[in-house]
Amino acid sequence: MQTSLFESILKTNLINFIIVVSTLVWIFKKANLGALIEKLAEDIRISVEKSSTNAQSAISQYKSTKKAIKDTPKLQQEILSQAKSSAQNIKEKIEQRTLYEKNELLKNVEKIISNQQEKYNKLTLDEVYIASIEIAKEEVQKRLNEDTHQKIIQKSIEELDKIEGSLF
Repeated sequence: MQTSLFESILKTNLINFIIVVSTLVWIFKKANLGALIEKLAEDIRISVEKSSTNAQSAISQYKSTKKAIKDTPKLQQEILSQAKSSAQNIKEKIEQRTLYEKNELLKNVEKIISNQQEKYNKLTLDEVYIASIEIAKEEVQKRLNEDTHQKIIQKSIEELDKIEGSLF
């Protein structure tokens, strides 16, 4: 029995194929490649789910951002209006406070001026009084001579006697 070359190659290839498949089956079982492939598939599935969730979140954020962008001019107007109102309130408070401070300052200045006027008036009166007394003293000393002096002393003594007599 003579086999042809083609049949011999076919038989050897078939035997080699069976050996390779058996070896691969044995390697898959030993290395537990099925579990590894399943784990990889599970990781890929989880990754796809996360990507899907992230995509949904991104779409939601995009929609809310798009809506916020539409509302931005309104928000800007509201913020501007509030800022103007706050600035006006602050301006009014500053004006009130400034007016109050001005009035207080004027009161204090008036008190100080009044006190200074009284002080200088008193000083001036004291100086005028002292000067008057000095001038009067000098004038009296010029006009008095010894005779006039004696007459005044005598008159004063008489007046004292009258006063002394009326007391007793």
